[in-house]
Amino acid sequence: MPINFEVKQDGRDFYCSADGAPKFFVGRRVPYEGRIGLYNVFGGSPLQSLNFSAGNYADEFGFWVEFIAPTAACEGRNFLTLNTYDRAAFTFGFTQFAAHVPGGDFIHYFRALLARPDAGDYFPDLALRNGRITRVNGPGAPVQLETDDTTQPLMKYLNPSDDRVEDAEVLAAARFIHWTANQREVRLAQIREMIAAYRSFMATADAKHLIANRTANQCCVIADILHHGRGGKTAWTQIKTALASADPFAALCAIGGTKWAERVKTLKNAIAANPHFAGRVWNSAQQDFVER
Repeated sequence: MPINFEVKQDGRDFYCSADGAPKFFVGRRVPYEGRIGLYNVFGGSPLQSLNFSAGNYADEFGFWVEFIAPTAACEGRNFLTLNTYDRAAFTFGFTQFAAHVPGGDFIHYFRALLARPDAGDYFPDLALRNGRITRVNGPGAPVQLETDDTTQPLMKYLNPSDDRVEDAEVLAAARFIHWTANQREVRLAQIREMIAAYRSFMATADAKHLIANRTANQCCVIADILHHGRGGKTAWTQIKTALASADPFAALCAIGGTKWAERVKTLKNAIAANPHFAGRVWNSAQQDFVER
């Protein structure tokens, strides 16, 4: 049975109630580089704290949940993190999956949610058709919202305009927030997608003959560079050069480090805080990290 969400506004702040229950915070309207959207993580935010902690999921995922933790620290760690104000149109989750990338982490994550039996409670007008996110309840025939080349229709579904906050945007955000806050399996979907993405990064790096017997701390920086995108179009070239240097870890951290100094500092501190990183190396035969 679809959940009835009702938008409530208090100045710049937007809330929702679900089936008449007490309202919960969705986000605050904010301008950004000519756009207007929502964000919900800031000083004094009334957002519920629902933070990722690797230790809570070690039984399900082993070392891989530790491997994604430094990036989670850089991204705020809250499973309910939202922003709709930048070019991605809609970003959500503890590592901020972004809707603008065709076949990217947000797309895989949202597909996994729509495959759940309770998906109709939250997004009754969406379904998977041939593995694609499709609007099935609307005027006319079903409309596929994402392809290998574009997610523009999905971005417009989640955030119809970039010059104001609309009810559709608030409602989409509220559905993700409520679903995530109330279902551990939905939080696990975020973790599974993040691990899958980082496994893919490592598989690609291994295929390029870059990481055999490299420590997990070096590999984690590589994965964060690729997730964050700070290496740009020459990321792999920069990574290869860094790995050939006298101090590969420092050289990797230096990629994009001038612009993103605070992020790199957070990443390095999180890696240093976990002794398992220096004690594990990448094993190409097993496609996994093993103890030295």
